[in-house]
Parts: sequence; C-alpha cells; structure tokens
Amino acid sequence: MDKVNWGIIGLGEIVKAHNTSFLKAKNCNLKAIASRTDYKLKDFNKIFNLEKKFCFNNYDDLIKNPEIDIVYISLPNVFHYEWIEKCIENEKNILVEKPITTNADQIKNVKKKVLHKHPKISILEGFKYKYHPQISKIIELISNDEVGEINHIESSFGVNLLSKKKFLFFEKKKKLNKNGRLFNKNLGGGCILDLGCYPISIVTMISDLVDNTKASFEIINKKIEIGETGVDIDANIEFVLRNKISAKLFSSFKKNIGTTTNIYGTKGKIEITSTWAGLSNIIVKTKNKNRIINFDKVEDTYIFQLEKISDDLINNNVNQNFDNMILNMEIIDKWLN
Repeated sequence: MDKVNWGIIGLGEIVKAHNTSFLKAKNCNLKAIASRTDYKLKDFNKIFNLEKKFCFNNYDDLIKNPEIDIVYISLPNVFHYEWIEKCIENEKNILVEKPITTNADQIKNVKKKVLHKHPKISILEGFKYKYHPQISKIIELISNDEVGEINHIESSFGVNLLSKKKFLFFEKKKKLNKNGRLFNKNLGGGCILDLGCYPISIVTMISDLVDNTKASFEIINKKIEIGETGVDIDANIEFVLRNKISAKLFSSFKKNIGTTTNIYGTKGKIEITSTWAGLSNIIVKTKNKNRIINFDKVEDTYIFQLEKISDDLINNNVNQNFDNMILNMEIIDKWLN
C-alpha cells in the first residue's frame, strides 16, 4: 500500500477549511465522504469528483465499506463516542476531531474496547499542531536541556466570538447561532471543550516527555463564566501535574487572548506566539543569550497531520496514546465540573 484510503463522516466547517489538504497530501487518498445533508455532499464532491458509490447519506455505510482504511470523524463533540465505537466494531483506524470524547469515562471505555477487540487499530485525536515542525523543535529543545528542567507552562487559546467593533471603542453583540455546535450544550459546546483542550494537550505532552511515570494532577484554582446559552464562554485553570510542572491555562469565546505558550525551565524559557497554527517563530531565552528559531511559512499545515498518520498506517505503526488522551479528558472534567 503506497496510499491510504480515507473516509470522512461529517462535512462541517472544520473539514471545509482543510478539504484541499487531501488533494495535496502525497500518501493520502480521499476515497469516501458521508453526510446526512445532500447539499454538503454535492458541494464537497465538486472538489474531489468521487465516484457516486462512495458518497454516502449515512455514516454506517461508509464505516462498513471494505475499501476504507481510516475514518475521520468530523462531527460535533457529543457524537464522537458513538461513532468511535462503530468504527471499532468494524475494525477501522480512526482520526477524531478534538476533543476525543466529551468526558474521561468515554475514552476509558474506548480503550477497553480497542484493546479487547481490535488492538492493532490506530486511534488518534485531531490536534494538527502536534504535527507541525515547530513542535518537533520544541521537543528537541526540551530533550537537549536548552532551558533546563521544565517547571511551569502558561498557554492560551481564545477568540472573541461574542462581539464586534462597531465604531471606535464601542462594541456590538454578535448574533449567536444557538443551535450551532459551539454554543449548544447538547452538542458538547463551550470554550473549554472547543479551545481549552489545546493548552491542556501541550502541557500533558510536555509532561509525558520529561516524565513517563503514571500521571497525577492537582487543581489549584479555576474559574468559569457561563454564557446566555448555558455553555462556558471564558475560563482559566491552574494545576500541578506529576508534582513537577505547574500550569496556568486560559480559554475564551469572549476575548481575543491569543495563542501563546510560554514554557519555563530552570535555565530559561521557550516562547511560542502561534502555538496552534505555527505561523510565527520560537524564541528561546536563557541567561546568556536569546535566539529566534525561524520556520518557513506553510499555507496548509493540515497536510503534516494527514501525511504522518498515513505514513504510520503504511508502515503498520499502531498509534494508541490512550493514557495521554484519558489524562486530557480528566483535566477537562475537573475544569468543567
């Protein structure tokens, strides 16, 4: 196999934003799509010109198709668990949009079912930033002790979705789509599940890198603001992971707080100003010198994720980082509850 056949269930905004990545990825073949909305199927297929028999009106038919190697689940958060289970039953490799599930119990059940029924399938959570070259560089810097022992991380992801500037300093409320996934509690909406999962994921990734013992964490402080639709719209949390790394994280639908991550060590710190999109440089600050690490601008960073996952499948590398995914969801559970 030199190309992996992908199938997508759910053709929402996330998939639309990255649809051409499937055309550019060298080892990736978009074979099938599924949506319960006819116009989405037609619009999406204008780009790919797939065979009609691979354009499904229901998700089950795509998952059961023997020609599909991996299913990309791009549905609202609340549906992830249901369709992960169906993919496992049909022995399909899985990429799920973040967060992997809506609570820790669900991903724990997924782990049991995968390891019991089909231990050779891969199941991955869709944090595309982890595949960008800047994260490989961050891992290298930490592994080489550039800033010493890591002891504190601060990270943010926040976008103002509630208001817009109307005139000078005056702001006007935006009209919310109360039925859309972001602001609908029944669809797993809220800034923590949608954006806060990113800062959590980089903290746990770095902690796993420097200490591979079983993870434990203690919440020091947290704050949540609930909006008019009943979901969290602004939140922050402080916790300590493995009794070694303290973390201070911010998530918001209310404020443009940016996408910065600061990683502090005993000898200096690493600054990432565009953590999730990889659109900037890394700044390494130590006692003796500061240096900037530049990266070539990449228009379509989603390709890194598609090609790495496809390459692993071609080479029969199984990806199942369940302990990390469970830890992420346990922290989210404590933050939300």
